[in-house]
Amino acid sequence: MGKSNINITFLARELKVSPSTVSRALNDSNKISEKTKSRVRDKAKELGYELNHVASSLSKKRTGMLGVIVPEIKSYFFSRALSGIEGVAHDSGFQIIIAQTNDSYKRERDVCRMLQSARVDGVVASLSLETSNVGHFKLLQKNNTPVVLFDRVNYELDCTKILVDNYEGAYLATDHLINTGCKRPVHFGGPMNCRLFHDRAEGYREALNKHGIKIDPEMLLSTDLTSKDVRDALKLWMNSRQVPDGIFTATASSGLQMIHLLKTYNVAVPSEMAIISFGKEPCNELIEPSLSSVEIPGYDMGRTAVFHLITAISDKTIGHQTIIKPLSLQIRNSSFKK
Repeated sequence: MGKSNINITFLARELKVSPSTVSRALNDSNKISEKTKSRVRDKAKELGYELNHVASSLSKKRTGMLGVIVPEIKSYFFSRALSGIEGVAHDSGFQIIIAQTNDSYKRERDVCRMLQSARVDGVVASLSLETSNVGHFKLLQKNNTPVVLFDRVNYELDCTKILVDNYEGAYLATDHLINTGCKRPVHFGGPMNCRLFHDRAEGYREALNKHGIKIDPEMLLSTDLTSKDVRDALKLWMNSRQVPDGIFTATASSGLQMIHLLKTYNVAVPSEMAIISFGKEPCNELIEPSLSSVEIPGYDMGRTAVFHLITAISDKTIGHQTIIKPLSLQIRNSSFKK
């Protein structure tokens, strides 16, 4: 059978599953297991189905360019997401224009205008910390440019969203600290106007409630996540009448900085202060002690986001989805009390 004749029914026969299973797997439906999705995608790639499906459905009026907007390129999470995005885009015949906002709403809005002027076929984005108004993305959609959001999303925008359960991840991290013996775990959080950091704070609160630990204002800090904020938070906690014995940080970089700064206070990690972060950097495993973390599948989130964007470009009738990717808890030396 020629590649041009390969369709969902043929893939289903090859895999010995139903056509609806193949369709759902290719569209990353939550009703299909990750193992089945992987089998279907591998077979589709082997037979060249995805490429032919996209190529046959795209109008000649397309530019073959996709816009990608991220808060910062240097972040390990976003660099992994970009790698996933670029891989799928390239395999599907697209080039990408990458722009970083440095967490500026104005810059994000200006980038959207630039991408619209460049006539990109679609946009994948993770919102800046300052973004609450998503009118610039709605304008893209009004001009028939599909948008997919990942990680940092806004629920006012009617589009496909790829994210993780930040509430659950924060709950698991805090619950782990308490189960290792922490009686007063604190949370170094991000700005609460960002849904992602709000959900992480709520997951932290719920874990404390479950274990009957009363929370006071000093225990949960909302910050802009700067290096100064990390130093100020640690100074506040170490000078408190009730010094904490565990720290859950909303980002990997703040967790790494906490470990470094605690040495200046002669505090032993993890015996005196256990630490776990949401997200990781490559050096999580290399520092001493290695940093425990809630790990986010950035590469997979990027691949899924651009796959859905390309699907939306080729078929405007496809509905929007909210796809939750699984998290994993990686326990390393910073929170493992022997």
